[in-house]
Amino acid sequence: MAYIKYFSPKMNLCHKNNKACLYFLIIGIGLAFYSLTPQGINLEEEFGLPILFKMRGTVPAPKNIIIVSIDEASTRILNLPDNREKVPRVYYARLINIINQQSPALIALNMTFVDKRDVENDQLLAQAMLKGNNVILSSILRRPEMIPGTGLLDGFKFEKIIGSTNILEDATLASAPLVLPKTASTVKQFWVYKNSAGDIETLPTTIFQQYLLKRVKPEITELLQEFNEEYKRSFPTEPDPKFAENISFQEIKTALKNSPQNIGIIERQIMSKEFSRYKKQLLTGWLSLLGQPDILYLNYYGGTETFSSISFYQVLDSIVLNPSLFKDKIVLVGYSKSIAAVNSSGLYTVFSDGDDDSTSPIEITATAVANLLENTWLKPLPPLSQFFLIISWSLLLSAISVFFPYKQAMGTFLALAIGYLAISYQQFVTSSVWIPLSIALLVQIPLIATLISIAFFFREKQEHQNMQRAFGSYVPNNVVVSMAQQQDIKAMNHFGEFIKGTCMSTDAGQYTALSEKMEPLELHHFINQYYGVMFPLVRKHQGIISDVVGDAMFAIWNATETGTQARVNACSAALKIRTAVDNFNQSQPHQLHTRLGLNFGNFRLGNVGATGHFEYRAVGDIVNTATRIESLNKLLGTQILVTSDVISGLQQFLSREIGFFMLPGKAQSVHVFELISETDVSNPHSLPLLTMFSAALKLFQQREWAVALGKWIEIEKNYPNDGPTLFYIQFLKQNLHLVPAKTAEKSQPATIKIGNITTPLLLDE
Repeated sequence: MAYIKYFSPKMNLCHKNNKACLYFLIIGIGLAFYSLTPQGINLEEEFGLPILFKMRGTVPAPKNIIIVSIDEASTRILNLPDNREKVPRVYYARLINIINQQSPALIALNMTFVDKRDVENDQLLAQAMLKGNNVILSSILRRPEMIPGTGLLDGFKFEKIIGSTNILEDATLASAPLVLPKTASTVKQFWVYKNSAGDIETLPTTIFQQYLLKRVKPEITELLQEFNEEYKRSFPTEPDPKFAENISFQEIKTALKNSPQNIGIIERQIMSKEFSRYKKQLLTGWLSLLGQPDILYLNYYGGTETFSSISFYQVLDSIVLNPSLFKDKIVLVGYSKSIAAVNSSGLYTVFSDGDDDSTSPIEITATAVANLLENTWLKPLPPLSQFFLIISWSLLLSAISVFFPYKQAMGTFLALAIGYLAISYQQFVTSSVWIPLSIALLVQIPLIATLISIAFFFREKQEHQNMQRAFGSYVPNNVVVSMAQQQDIKAMNHFGEFIKGTCMSTDAGQYTALSEKMEPLELHHFINQYYGVMFPLVRKHQGIISDVVGDAMFAIWNATETGTQARVNACSAALKIRTAVDNFNQSQPHQLHTRLGLNFGNFRLGNVGATGHFEYRAVGDIVNTATRIESLNKLLGTQILVTSDVISGLQQFLSREIGFFMLPGKAQSVHVFELISETDVSNPHSLPLLTMFSAALKLFQQREWAVALGKWIEIEKNYPNDGPTLFYIQFLKQNLHLVPAKTAEKSQPATIKIGNITTPLLLDE
């Protein structure tokens, strides 16, 4: 049983910790599922992703991409029409011819020539495109249209592709639409393939793949020939000028997606070949693209005009051109952000600063192509990895919150948040891996921190209440509150108040003898039972337990105005304590004869001690006098003694005047009474005793020593156990020969000086 009792608190703690961990695990699972919902993904896009971009800032864009911008300066200098569709196509023919003089890798025009206009100019543009065989045009993807079903066939939607005029479509190397899924605020993704339009390649993908054919066509052929006999038959081993027309990236994508393990096989082949570092990068990026979804996240290099750019009019004025400006580069031609915004094509990115800082579609295209070339598009964690990451993160935070102290847990949370952010940033910068931030840092940590803060608040409040109740066992609750409100610990030296009230001092006879006989633990339980009888009676009568030392208790009653009620309460409590202790003694093998002394007056109630240790107790002459009166019970054989200040005017109590005493250490005598009972309660003291004792005391106070002694001797015959009577008889017999007979009337009553408590002397002045 002892073993169980010892470990039960720890078992209870483990139970609470397991319960807390379970709650946090449920929270983690809920947030993990939420992170995979459209709302959770949107939260990461709108808050987590911008944090990473802002931390990273602007980085250099690839040098092999350059933008020819049709900007406001070009429209003004070349006197171009405001409507961009009305720009004479001969300008684009001249542009292509000039750029091709420097042998670029590709030229991509982010524009569509739909309407038939000047046939001569269209022919000039087509000739320029055919001459270099490296021009890619954009197309338009019209919104989905519903084709109604017939019979057993359901209706379906399709997206129609609108390209340029036939003469230009026949002359172009390829054409594809630029499709950007625009969210509520910014452009964050681009389509690689558009399944709803027949799984077609989009403009960035087309540019990237055509660039691959320009740079690594033989390497792709070699890889595919080694990979599958089918590809050996599909692609010739000898150089073929129409190889670009025969290869089908779409077929390769379909074949490899149906067998994902084949991607790993080809990737190992790439690493084993002695290809150049740049070619391996291109091939790895292409292979990685095949295993990706049809829509990718843009990894922006910075704000607007991050890529190298030159105005449209400057290219046409070829005299000012750098002779190697376009050599081996991908040249993207499109409208600047100002003209695009006028034509409702202005887009916003994570780097956009306000409504006026839009980005042109050609810059978005350049970013997408650069991401494909460098394999740096953003790669979110796979859903399953993200799911378990958030659950694991929640469990880690919960473990810290459960097993660490509050302040240490908060500090650890901050350190973990910084570490999580640092790792996320490092992965974002070096590997383009996007680890979710919003759920982990903006939701989980604040949520768990808030929950444990609330729990800590209620725990602290509960501990505060427990502490207040605990201290309330030593000092009054209002005093505990007042102490807690002290701003400076130095103020504790002076904490307290001057009050007027009644003081009660008690002492238990035979306690010293009992302490010698009983074991400490047994004595401890016994004295606690003893006080368990007294304390409730003090509090029941509105008293305060001020001090307890061994078998001695000190209690006070705070008075208001005349203090009558405080004196009544104190006297009532004293009588009830006497009865209760008598009953207690009858039920115990050991007896504690309790003596009580009461006094009334002014004293200070407050802290006594020095910095580091204080005790809350009453201090003053009234307090000391109450203690001395309590000790006087030993000489008088009484149980409850009070001063005249306590009993004066209290008609509801029966009392007996005992006399005037000069107590140890006092310069003034104290008028002492014995508190007998309440007037409506029968008591063992008969009225004849009180009457006879009063007469004898009066003679004593008048210094009629012999006569008084005779009276008390007569009283003893009828009341042999009356303590005060025995005291006076013994006192007079021992001291009668030391004092002179009465010689004259004295204005002051005779007073007994208590020196050594066992050797009283008569003071006759």
